[in-house]
Amino acid sequence: MKVLWSWLCELCDLDRAPTVEDGARALTRGGIEIEQLVDLGAGFRGVVVAEVVGKHPHPHADKLTLVDVITERGGAATQVVCGAPNVPEPGRKVLWAQVGATLPAKSDTMAGAPASSGRTWLTLAAKAIKGVMSPGMLCAEDELGLSEDHAGIVVLDADDRTPLGATAQRALGLDDWLLDVNAPANRGDLLGHIGVARELVAMLGGRLVPPDAGVQGATGEPEVAIAIASAEQCARYVGGVIEGLRVQPSPARIARRLRAVGVRPISNLVDVTNYVLFELGQPLHAFDADKLELEISVTPANDGEQFTTLDNAARTLMPSDLVIRDGGRAVALAGVMGGRDSEVSAATTRVMLESASFHAMSVRRTARRLGLHSEASQRFERGVDPELAGFAWRRAAHLLVQVGGGRVTRAPRDAYPGRREPKPIHVRLARVRAVTGVALDAAGCTDALVRLGFTVAPDGSALDVTPPSARADVTREVDAVEEILRVTGYDQVPSTLPELHEVPPQPPPDRADLARAALAAAGASEAITYAFQSAERCGALGLAATDRRSQPIAIRNPMSEQQAVMRTSLLPNLIAAVARNQSYGRGDVVLFEVGAVFLRRGEGAAEQPLHELADEPVVAAGVLAGRRAAQLGEGAPWDAFDAKALALEAIRAVAGPVAVHTRATASVAYLHPGIAGELVLDREVIGWFGELHPAVRARLGVVGPVFAFEVELDKLRLAEPPQMRPIPRFPGSVRDVSLLLADSIPAARIEEVISGAAEPLVTGVRLVEDYRDAKLGAGMKSMLWSIAYRSPERTLTDVEVDRAHETIVGRLVENLPAQRR
Repeated sequence: MKVLWSWLCELCDLDRAPTVEDGARALTRGGIEIEQLVDLGAGFRGVVVAEVVGKHPHPHADKLTLVDVITERGGAATQVVCGAPNVPEPGRKVLWAQVGATLPAKSDTMAGAPASSGRTWLTLAAKAIKGVMSPGMLCAEDELGLSEDHAGIVVLDADDRTPLGATAQRALGLDDWLLDVNAPANRGDLLGHIGVARELVAMLGGRLVPPDAGVQGATGEPEVAIAIASAEQCARYVGGVIEGLRVQPSPARIARRLRAVGVRPISNLVDVTNYVLFELGQPLHAFDADKLELEISVTPANDGEQFTTLDNAARTLMPSDLVIRDGGRAVALAGVMGGRDSEVSAATTRVMLESASFHAMSVRRTARRLGLHSEASQRFERGVDPELAGFAWRRAAHLLVQVGGGRVTRAPRDAYPGRREPKPIHVRLARVRAVTGVALDAAGCTDALVRLGFTVAPDGSALDVTPPSARADVTREVDAVEEILRVTGYDQVPSTLPELHEVPPQPPPDRADLARAALAAAGASEAITYAFQSAERCGALGLAATDRRSQPIAIRNPMSEQQAVMRTSLLPNLIAAVARNQSYGRGDVVLFEVGAVFLRRGEGAAEQPLHELADEPVVAAGVLAGRRAAQLGEGAPWDAFDAKALALEAIRAVAGPVAVHTRATASVAYLHPGIAGELVLDREVIGWFGELHPAVRARLGVVGPVFAFEVELDKLRLAEPPQMRPIPRFPGSVRDVSLLLADSIPAARIEEVISGAAEPLVTGVRLVEDYRDAKLGAGMKSMLWSIAYRSPERTLTDVEVDRAHETIVGRLVENLPAQRR
């Protein structure tokens, strides 16, 4: 919310006149954050008010005029060359940018933007124009950054009282400040100057001064009929007619204020509704009354109903949308935007002025679905005080009479089916002291609340507190306590140590955290990527249409096309990170990420919550590219077994020292079919590893081999907490076996056969040597395995160890098949 300091002060009668810095500090102290202070006069320098005392045709150009101006009574006139068609007659005041003045470049179009190093400035010098020297220039609005209007120079009103030689900022009302107020989501009352003024009065002391809302002659019977279908959807609707209006530009004061808060002035009739919106926080709408039957009803839209809004766009409505009808014809989307067929035009002489209070959820739903977010919808979405509607109507009518020459002959129709009596909140003084830690008495609490507009009645050792209608956010005792402390000052709260309690039992370890710690300890760097990705990046994996990972969930309002769908795998974003590193010359990359992926569950509707629409398994994934780090020279390149080793680190960090088996696979679409494996635990596939398929690598823009792994952490059972075990009392024994077998048999198969023997004396298996040579024969290899034996009950004899060892060797020779060497 942009708040103009002079406008704010106009609504306050403060005990002392603060500076804008004092006001900003006071509001911030009360919990109303001021994000920025903008000096509206900082957009230009060296422009002064001058009076035209003569004008003559340029001797060498028909479209140029020589204008004589003075900046003090009795002073010498200066001749300035001007090309504007609206040079006034002598006696009128203009704005003269003198030699040395600094003006914004045409790209900087708004006066009041903070001066910064990125802004482009123009410094004026005396310049010959068609043979006549011109010391500066007479300025148009666009040359001062006030607007984009270059139709003519700025000519001050005939009754303007700004002294000659004064700054243009003073004449234009730009010797002012703009406060950028960050209104909390539950404080819709702060989206109007009157709400911020109420806070300023509470913090600095004084009283609120509401604007003039007197309407003369509004005594006749209302001519507008109003019917409201649901008080829940529309709590109040005030509508009345103002006649005898003339459409013309708004007075400079109103136009300047609207421009300062970021609204382009249009005409006096439209500008008044915007002016009251920013002044009071109550959205209004003006209909051309001659285009209405004045039979107003507030009802839900028909399913599929077509409606053309003010922006000339045809909208398809739903029953969840609330519409304003006139004699059965839709004329406005309630709280969002008016209709084209009833808009105010240059020929309008009568308006039907609407001031209403609509249900926040209904307006929010319609505005989001149609993408029609406006100043009005922003306020209705946060909640508008129904009690404000009547006052806002009278205020706008008062201004329309003033600036449009209109008259109000009949009172407005005020339909208020949603009226609710305010409920007092019982506030215990003991509770105030307990929550704040400050010894506040009844008088101090009452003073603080009354300054905020609350009604307070004593009730023994407590207070019955009734919030003003604008403060719908105050509903509980603790809310009232917070209001008291805001006014009395947070700095009163003492600094104390928190009360110590018994340490709660430690929660079970989190799989994701365990995997992160293990992978980081193994030397990989953690990446944190968005949970979104582009549809093209998801499709780059080349997954089959039947794979749930190929059916991402689309986001209804993505921030960009690169974040259009929910991720179904962690790998695309990680591979994109590898490509980005390579583009910066960092080709040696080891990255991992642990997080949820989102897999579509059936044919869920888009309106369903995400937790109903998708499964969200937690996955650990990683990528390796380039080479290992080395002290001297280049390190060895990464390979698929490095990816497997990282995957095993993640698995064993979660599940403990489990036996994970490996088997080759060609079924993973995004991995090279000859360099890919599955990780199997208890006969269930829990992960994959291998080299990224060259086609996938090309689609994702990666150069050189990339190795990857994925582990589904949700499929792992958490390991039991580690227990102390006694050191073995009895010695063990080791036997080796050398096997000649086909090189297509993986080491994991040998481990599987040894494990399947279920020999109780085996305590460890280790591969010592994998030897391959042409002397062994084509397609053959020799592997040396070391097997450890031990009994927890006694020292084993050689006979027992040999018997167990021969049993295992026999199974290996029989099942692989293999030859013993």
